Amino acid sequence: MLEGERTVTIPAAAADVWAVIGDLAGYPAWHPFFAAVEVVVRDPQGRVSQARCEHPTPAGALRTELRLAYEEHTSLEVTRSAGDMKAMAASFLLHPVGDGTAVTHRIRVDPGMRLGLLLRGPVEERVRERILTGALDGLAAHLRARG
Repeated sequence: MLEGERTVTIPAAAADVWAVIGDLAGYPAWHPFFAAVEVVVRDPQGRVSQARCEHPTPAGALRTELRLAYEEHTSLEVTRSAGDMKAMAASFLLHPVGDGTAVTHRIRVDPGMRLGLLLRGPVEERVRERILTGALDGLAAHLRARG
């Protein structure tokens, strides 16, 4: 089981952070765990509610089908509904702080038996860091680039 949580404060308004986090189709531009996103279903508000994704790993690309649940401007919950991993749940939680936004990213992945054999010791820690730190660093860099 791969689990982790990290919080950073990003010097951007919550609405700007939400605009990036709430756009799963744009994740390959900033999130290192997303190589490709194919939108399958959008909800009545036009947000992605189901997508097929490809995730780069040292052992090759993983494919997942994800379902998304939104609490507008507050949280995004993502769960695996099909694919190479046994189970996956992730979330982004936003909280305005002064002139910025505190963003908490949580992950919980059960890679299953076959992939789990590859995710041991230092490899597991590198993957966790890549997902958590890479996502939050990528998000902050993406927001800075947007101005």
